[in-house]
Amino acid sequence: MGWTTWLLMQKCEFHSGLFDKNRQFIPVALRYSGRPSCHSVLDIRRHYVTDASAEQERKSKKMLKYLTALVFAMVAGSYAAVPLYQRFCQATGYGGTVNRRETVEEKIARHNQDGAVSGREIVVQFNADVADGMQWKFTPTQREIRVKPGESALAFYTAENQSSNPITGVSTYNITPMKAALYFNKIQCFCFEEQRLLPGEQIDMPVFFYIDPEIETDPKMDGVNNLILSYTFFKSTEEK
Repeated sequence: MGWTTWLLMQKCEFHSGLFDKNRQFIPVALRYSGRPSCHSVLDIRRHYVTDASAEQERKSKKMLKYLTALVFAMVAGSYAAVPLYQRFCQATGYGGTVNRRETVEEKIARHNQDGAVSGREIVVQFNADVADGMQWKFTPTQREIRVKPGESALAFYTAENQSSNPITGVSTYNITPMKAALYFNKIQCFCFEEQRLLPGEQIDMPVFFYIDPEIETDPKMDGVNNLILSYTFFKSTEEK
C-alpha cells in the first residue's frame, strides 16, 4: 500500500462523523449524502489505474501491428524493386532505356542523315556488383571503351556461379553521372532478364550501346567526357 493511499484511508476514518451546531454527532454519510465515501474514492483510484493500464496495452498492440506491417512492406518492396525500376526506366528513358517515342534504331538513322562527325571522345568505364548472399563472380570483360558521340560500341560482362546449386539472377543498371543517362542508349543488354547458371557455369553477356550525338549540344554536358556503366545482379525472387 502506498503512502498516499494510507493517508487517504486515515483521513476518511477520522472524519467518519461530524458535530452540528447543537453538538449532535451526525455521520458523514447522512449529512453529506452527495459526496463519495472513502470506499468510493479508493474505487475511483483503482478504476483510473485499471483504465491507464488498459490504454497502455492498447497502444502497445497498435505499435506492434504498425511495426509488423512495416516489416512486411519492406520485404515486399525488395521483391518488387527490380520490376518497378524497369518500368520507371522504360517510362522515363532513365539510364538509356529506350522509351516508346523513338527507338535507338530510329535515332541512329536520323543522326546518320545529318552526316555530322564529332571529334569529341567519350570514355565509358564498366563496373559490376552482386547483392549480398549471391554466390556469383560478376566482372566486366573490359575496363573501358572509348567512343565518339554518334557511334555504337559492344562490351561484355562475365558471370560465374561459384555455388553448388543452380542460381537464377536478374540485374539492374545505372549510368554515372546521372545527367548523362539520357544520351547513353542501350541497343541490346542483359538487364532485367533472368540468367540461370548451373553450379560452376560461366557465361559472357553482351552490352551493345550508342552515344547520342545530342550530348554535344546540351550545355549541361560540357566537360562530361567520362561515363560509368554499372550493373548489379540480384538473386531471383523465385529462389529466395
